[in-house]
Amino acid sequence: MLYRPIRPRSLDFLKKRAAAMLKATGHEEISLSSLSSSDYKELPELVYWLIDEYRDKGVNISLPSLRIDAFALDVMSKVQDIRKSSLTFAPEAGTQRMRNVINKGLTEENILTGAMDAFRGGWNRVKLYFMLGLPGETYDDIEGIAILSDKIAREYYTIPKDERNGKVSIVTSTSIFVPKPFTPFQWSPMNTKEQAKDKRNFLLGKVREQLNQKSIKYNCHDADVSELEGVFARGDRRLNKVILEAYQSGCFYDAWSEYFKYENWLKAFEDNGLDMAFYIGRERPEDELFPWDFIDIGVTKKFMRREYENSLKAQVTPNCRVKCAGCGAMKFKCGVCVENLTGSDAERNG
Repeated sequence: MLYRPIRPRSLDFLKKRAAAMLKATGHEEISLSSLSSSDYKELPELVYWLIDEYRDKGVNISLPSLRIDAFALDVMSKVQDIRKSSLTFAPEAGTQRMRNVINKGLTEENILTGAMDAFRGGWNRVKLYFMLGLPGETYDDIEGIAILSDKIAREYYTIPKDERNGKVSIVTSTSIFVPKPFTPFQWSPMNTKEQAKDKRNFLLGKVREQLNQKSIKYNCHDADVSELEGVFARGDRRLNKVILEAYQSGCFYDAWSEYFKYENWLKAFEDNGLDMAFYIGRERPEDELFPWDFIDIGVTKKFMRREYENSLKAQVTPNCRVKCAGCGAMKFKCGVCVENLTGSDAERNG
């Protein structure tokens, strides 16, 4: 919510910028990068223009993870090699209830339909991304990840055998949910390493129970790294000394697992009298003052608290373009907040 309101660039601006970048750099690839590229209303026009303009000039078009629909499949068919790579879906959660909790505008029907369209288009490899440890999560929700993975595999095998492209491959990956500032979950506790390990083992067991278990590969994110990410995401100034001490003890290539020195981090916390559980292991009271509260992002803390309470009831908030939820970003008087206003409306809003 830090980036609200959505402020889309004009199609003409992006065309000119793409041309100027390629001319100035000599690079042979151009990427579309956005938090939610599929929300850009002129995306089809932009992508098809890039393909037509640069495909024959040896420039590769790199796309983000798009919503899997007819447009996305058509585009990927044009920009990928004959040997089609895997498609990526990000359901985030295994059940509809949990997708509602995180306000993910995606139904199981959307996922299965997209997968089937991809299979019929010649793809047979699908990557699925989920999160473990979401607020209000139950073991039924975790089992739902395995069940949904299997349902996608089953969709593939409804295609007549002579029309299939070999065997289906489903790669299901999970990461540990990290509550972040400026989101409705900034009050939420984070799963401990022990909880995360238990959930991963449970999910692995459920994957092995599925009919198409041999077609499903399960990967999971390292819990130690996620734990530190959670601490730093919502930490305060007292962590300055921890970071300095850890750095001085050799913690500066931690992004590479072979150089990650978890024990050094633990010692730095202990030496400075700080407990990770204070930052990640507790439900924060509604009136807690956060280290980042002095920053005005437009979206109000009151709105985010209301969204947090709605999430715990699995109550979905519509997309901004469908209905304004009164988050506070209107104060900036730009982007999606005003794009559908008439002239008189715009004047009344500033």
